Formats: sequence, C-alpha cells, structure tokens
Amino acid sequence: MIQTQTSAMLLGALVADAESLGLHWLYDPDRIAKIAAERGGTAVFAPVDAAFFNNVKGYFAHGTRHAGMLTQYGETLYLAMRCMIDRGGAFDAAAQRTAFAAHFGPGGAFKGYIDRPTRGALERIAADQAPTGIDDDQNPALSRLPAIVAAYHDAPDLADHALAAMQITNVNDIATGYTAVFSNLLCRVLNGTPVSDALVAAADGTTGDIQTALRDALTTSEGDTTDYAGQVGRACHLPTSGPVMFHILRHATSYADAVERNILAGGDSAGRSLMIGAAMGAEHGIATPKGIPLDWVLALTDGAAIWGACRALGRD
Repeated sequence: MIQTQTSAMLLGALVADAESLGLHWLYDPDRIAKIAAERGGTAVFAPVDAAFFNNVKGYFAHGTRHAGMLTQYGETLYLAMRCMIDRGGAFDAAAQRTAFAAHFGPGGAFKGYIDRPTRGALERIAADQAPTGIDDDQNPALSRLPAIVAAYHDAPDLADHALAAMQITNVNDIATGYTAVFSNLLCRVLNGTPVSDALVAAADGTTGDIQTALRDALTTSEGDTTDYAGQVGRACHLPTSGPVMFHILRHATSYADAVERNILAGGDSAGRSLMIGAAMGAEHGIATPKGIPLDWVLALTDGAAIWGACRALGRD
C-alpha cells in the first residue's frame, strides 16, 4: 500500500477512533473485558448496542451510529482534514469555524452526540463571538491536531496553527499545555524518533503538573493500562486522559495492541484514540507486522474516501 508516515498518522487516528465507537464511554472494565471475550478476544469495532451499558457505569451516546463509523472526535478531525485539503493543505481558522458550524450545527450532516465543547462553540459561532472555544480541558481540544501536524510539522508556525485549531472549541491553559505536548510527540515521531523516546522528550519538554503526571505514566511500575487508568481516571479531562495515553504508548507493542489497550481501559476511549492511533500509525505504518491492520482499514464506513483524504493531506 502506497503511504507516507504522515498519511499513516492520519489514518491511524481515524481507524482508532472508529474502533472505539461501540464501547465508548463504558466505564466498567469488567463489562468491556467480558464483551471482548465473547467476541473472540477483541474489543475493536464492537457493535453499537445499548444493552452493553445496562446496569453498569457508562453513557450510551452513539445510538444513531453503527460499527465502522467515526465518533464526534473522528468526525471533527476528518472535517478539519477536508477543509484543509480544499485550501491546498492550509489551515484557515475562519473557514474551519464555518465548516464546523455547518457540519455539526442544526441541519448539518452530522447525526450523533454533541459534546460540551462542540455545543459551546456552536453557540458562540452563532453569536459571532471570538474566540469560539469555551473554557474546557477535555479531549476535544486535541481533535484537529493530527491534521495540523500533518501540514505544519516542519513549519515555524506550527504552534500558532495548533493553538488556533484548539481554540475553535477549547480555550483553556491545561488544553494548551497538552496540545503542545502531543504536537511535540507527533512531530518527533514523524521525524523518525521512536515513540518510546519521543514520549520521554515530550514529557521533558513541558512543566509543572503536566510534566509530573506524564513522567509518572512513563515510570510507574504498573504495566496494566486498565489498572493504571483506574488509578488516574478514565474520564474525558486531559489531566487524566493524557497520562493514560502516555501509559498506553509506553507499553504497547504494536498499533493493534495500543488500540486494544485503550478500549479495554474504558471511559473516554474515543477521546484518547486519536493521539494513540496517530503516534502508532506514524511509527509502524499500514499493513506491516506492527502497523495498522488492513482489515481494520477495510472495516471503516467510507474507508475509501477517508484513505483518499489521508493521502491528500499527507502528500502521498
């Protein structure tokens, strides 16, 4: 399969997001493990079934979607990619806001769950307020980042574009800090640094509570991500999801292992999936022994169009 590291990074993010849809926001790891066992030992591409959430902690959000589709996180990234492709690969914040409101707003093509940052941004866009993002430290802050890194990883204005993309939905210091961390991480991997080394460098490149949490994720003696997530949290907020993402990337032996670890950890698996899938896709590629399995790519709804967009923005 023809590919660049950049196109594999983008596809890795979107495949990982789609794979988490069926068990997204299920907070009971025992229930997830049981479902995986009943499906032959895999949690990926589980069907969208409200019964999975009966009598356990969780929130069934995706009843309008089906296995193979993207969550709202993946839809945000895919929309950002298409908007950039329409502009020759350039990020235009005004165009992105317009496209975002048209896609996720009333009458838009997206039929599914609208999270808090998306809802807040839609309200502010409609009121012509700037910035359009709200004060929120959750995972939607990172949703557009793989597209920004794909286009600008060697450009001096990468940080400016990453911040502008984040602020469409999130204006928050913690979100800004984690945007810088994962931008650093993905750029290093695209430039040939192994994920294991890029994680250390990205943690060392930040400060304060974020640095402490990420270093703990990399050095803890707890090797089981599900148990580690139980210690630090499984929810959508970056102070919990960021360390869990680092832990998964630290211990995963392949793209498939990383994705399975993420879903089995429970909670906001879709929110974590984009950074995990992007990093592992960039390092291991597509249809390689440790890369994105080809049958997983083929399981995507609209997979041909998604792969075409990854190649177009990835400059294959």
